[in-house]
Amino acid sequence: MKKKLLICFAMLVCILGLTACGPEMTENSFITKDAAKEKVETLCEDMGGMQQAAASEGKALAAYAEEYAEYTKSSQFAQTLQMFGLTVEDVEEDISALVTGVRSLGGTEEELGNFVSVLTDQTEVVITEDKATVRVKMQGDKVYKGNKQRTATVEVVLTEDGYDSISVTADYDMSELMTKAALNTLLGMGTVFAVLILIYGLISCFNFIPKLQKKFQKKPVEAERAQTAAKTVQPVVVEAETDDTELIAVIAAAIAASEGAASADGYVVRSIIRR
Repeated sequence: MKKKLLICFAMLVCILGLTACGPEMTENSFITKDAAKEKVETLCEDMGGMQQAAASEGKALAAYAEEYAEYTKSSQFAQTLQMFGLTVEDVEEDISALVTGVRSLGGTEEELGNFVSVLTDQTEVVITEDKATVRVKMQGDKVYKGNKQRTATVEVVLTEDGYDSISVTADYDMSELMTKAALNTLLGMGTVFAVLILIYGLISCFNFIPKLQKKFQKKPVEAERAQTAAKTVQPVVVEAETDDTELIAVIAAAIAASEGAASADGYVVRSIIRR
């Protein structure tokens, strides 16, 4: 049984190996590998030339690209093209791609520095049935780690309709990537622990909430009890006073009757002793 499984596994590996080792496509219905390489490398050269022109005029690359885009809409630019037998429609796609690429290049200008050259020996082209993906290395003058110059990868996807996408990303070596990954990990863990500490602090505050409630409710409860006690005692006092007054009146009238007086106004009862 084990031998059969090993034979099946070996056959599967061979089939996958043969599939992966198929012939590489060098062209499709709309472009060849060499034409795609030349087209994208020319685009990168133009992007680098525009960056150098912007630097020489002391302008930001993004602003210079916008100015160039506006210039291509002017009559002066159209007249210049006519001198070479071209129209704006003939170069409209290339102009749009150039402006898009320069905008993307502006995002890596801080890491790459100023454009130096295109490393044509490192260009990679992948041709499929419906598109061509070209990756070109651009050399900058920004130096890091003592003597290394930063590079950037320009990735352009070409389809039958023209430029599908253009992106520029700065290249980093493994140590830089590991450092960034470590910093991102620390930042993420720090954020998680900070949130956990905050939640713990909020939960700890729940122990003091009942005490605060009792503290603020204590005075109103005592005042309410005092008012209730006053209302309870007051009728008893009034009743007592009312009973003594009636008793005093009765005693005074009895004394006046026994003395033969017409009224009890002249008699004052000063104390009553109950037995």
